[in-house]
Amino acid sequence: MKDHLYLFLFMIHFSTGCILSDEKQTKEISGYTGGSVVLPCSCADPQSTAKTFTWQFHRSGKQWIQVFEDENYRGRLVLFNESSPQNLSLLISELRMEDQGYYMCKTEQRSSTSILLTVKGCNLVQNTKPNAVTGYAGESVVLPCSCTELLAKPEQIQWMYSVKNTYLEIYPNEKIESHKNRVKLLNQTTPGNLSLHISALTAEDQGDYYCSVSSQKVFYRLHVEEKPHISTPISLSTHQPSHQTRELTPTQQSHHTPRQSHHTPQYVFILVAVFPLALILPFLALSSRYSKDEEASSAVVYVEMASTPDHTLNVPVQLTEYVNTNAKRT
Repeated sequence: MKDHLYLFLFMIHFSTGCILSDEKQTKEISGYTGGSVVLPCSCADPQSTAKTFTWQFHRSGKQWIQVFEDENYRGRLVLFNESSPQNLSLLISELRMEDQGYYMCKTEQRSSTSILLTVKGCNLVQNTKPNAVTGYAGESVVLPCSCTELLAKPEQIQWMYSVKNTYLEIYPNEKIESHKNRVKLLNQTTPGNLSLHISALTAEDQGDYYCSVSSQKVFYRLHVEEKPHISTPISLSTHQPSHQTRELTPTQQSHHTPRQSHHTPQYVFILVAVFPLALILPFLALSSRYSKDEEASSAVVYVEMASTPDHTLNVPVQLTEYVNTNAKRT
């Protein structure tokens, strides 16, 4: 009896099919142009599966249309039910502004759930006057341009350059020979960054540019200048004169000396004056002491005295007297 009851309940459960979670409710989801978004839809019972289901789209002023039958979605839709039968969610890639609107997930049991999709597009950051940008010849420069939503990728982006009062495209199609292989978007990882990088600048690159997205435009004026030369001061004491340096006459040197001393610290002159004296004074002191010793040695007189008589000690004695030769004679 119980087996028949379980079988009966299973048949009822199987016949009911997939009842959607969040049935008859509306969710709000937002995405960015160029990006992807998942519209959630699933069976409330994880054991149940939907035999058939549909995704429909409704845009303001139009009737409900079958999403998988619309050419505008070709190649941009993916379902998850193949790996998870109860998961009926829909993935839409490469979002466009026209994808914005109401979507409905509906099963054969007339169970449905609705989703309002909002798509945020690229609105350029505007300026009240043309942006002035300066670059240097031979180097690179960046012309800044971006969407207010950095995650929004514009469907079409153009960079134009004015040649003889006529704007020609330089990105993505390089229609000017002078700009070929020298321009690229600065950052490919941030969809809303549309800044243009120009390398190997020349004087011919100077002029007017504009960044264009749909009907929006932002203008720029590029000035190309020569790179300023930074001179390095050269010390005359450690470098030999160049071939452009000429020797100064004594008269010219005398005129230039005060100007040079004006920039020379005072302690340098003190050292220059004292240092030679510090070397000479010890030498003079040493010379004076040597001369005195020589005079003293010249004043020594050795006098040999006669030997004493025989009745005294028979030991010859030498006496040395120091005679002051500088004494006055009477």
